[in-house]
Amino acid sequence: MHADSRSPTLGDYRDVVRRVYADEPAFVHPDVGFLSRVLSGKAAYLRHGSARAFSVEGRAFAVGFVDPRVQHKHGRALGSIGFFEATSRAAAIDVLTSTCEWLASRGVTETWAPLNGNPLFGGGLREDRFDGPPFVGCAHQPPAYRSYVEAAGFVRVGGFQNFEIDLSGDAWRAPSAEVTDVTFRRASRARFLEEVRRFMAMHNEAFADVWSEAEVSPDEAVELMGRARLAVPTPLFEFAVRDGLEIGFVLSMPDVNEVLAPQRSPVTSASGVWKIATRRRHVNSVGLLSVGVLPALQGQGIGTMLTARACRAAHELGFRRLEYALVAESNDASKTTVARFGGKLCRTFGVYSKDL
Repeated sequence: MHADSRSPTLGDYRDVVRRVYADEPAFVHPDVGFLSRVLSGKAAYLRHGSARAFSVEGRAFAVGFVDPRVQHKHGRALGSIGFFEATSRAAAIDVLTSTCEWLASRGVTETWAPLNGNPLFGGGLREDRFDGPPFVGCAHQPPAYRSYVEAAGFVRVGGFQNFEIDLSGDAWRAPSAEVTDVTFRRASRARFLEEVRRFMAMHNEAFADVWSEAEVSPDEAVELMGRARLAVPTPLFEFAVRDGLEIGFVLSMPDVNEVLAPQRSPVTSASGVWKIATRRRHVNSVGLLSVGVLPALQGQGIGTMLTARACRAAHELGFRRLEYALVAESNDASKTTVARFGGKLCRTFGVYSKDL
């Protein structure tokens, strides 16, 4: 068994996905928009980094990523492997080995997996709650994948955590942080793409020192989030403002996977977008996907206020729980914030490393 020498297609990826998850009732098809653009050479990511896909026909698929922005942040020749899927351990080892060989040929000395170039595009290996659908924006893999990547020589180096906040109780109401000179404004649906660009620029600043995060260009953010306009109620997307300048942000999104499972097409397909728009009221959970404050103003309670506003908005919209998603294990500031709202650890995702 060997990785194909030809250039794999989106059809190759979907073929492996169909085989792996054919009998998985809780499966929700990953968003393939970013992957599709990478394979066609049209992704904004490719203006900064490089990528190459590998497959074992019908049995395994992976994409290697090299991003100088990631390497600059971490000070070493890092690469990553994303969109990894495999039907067996042997196929997994073969496709991961081929991807690692390509990364090494590009000067990479250490690679992380699974990571689609940057956590914003998806990353982490699911480690629990395998009996339910994946949470919005989070990975979904079968339990066997951990043994697959370990057999290929990878070891766990870090990860992400999700925390559950019960909006039907009162613990989320307790935190108070009154910063009197800060106001808030909702993102404009009419100017959604402009708001996404503004959000991304601030996100890059706020998370500059957080493990695994790296710069994402405004164009990359628009490609990823542009179609989310219908799925994000405006009360869940806000900016904090001081003296007329935006200094913080919070972005949440209903867990649309609750209504999409077991749809077999991607969430951003025509049918997926339609279901998001028409069935959103049947969703019980909301995901807090990002909250941040510009570095010079952190530690003043502004992040706590933004989180409190997200909880209140979700509660008023009828959601019963909020999941504070994809917190880096080393991000003590975010874990401290979520603990103030009664947040409890509910999911974990591992990132694995291999020296090349």
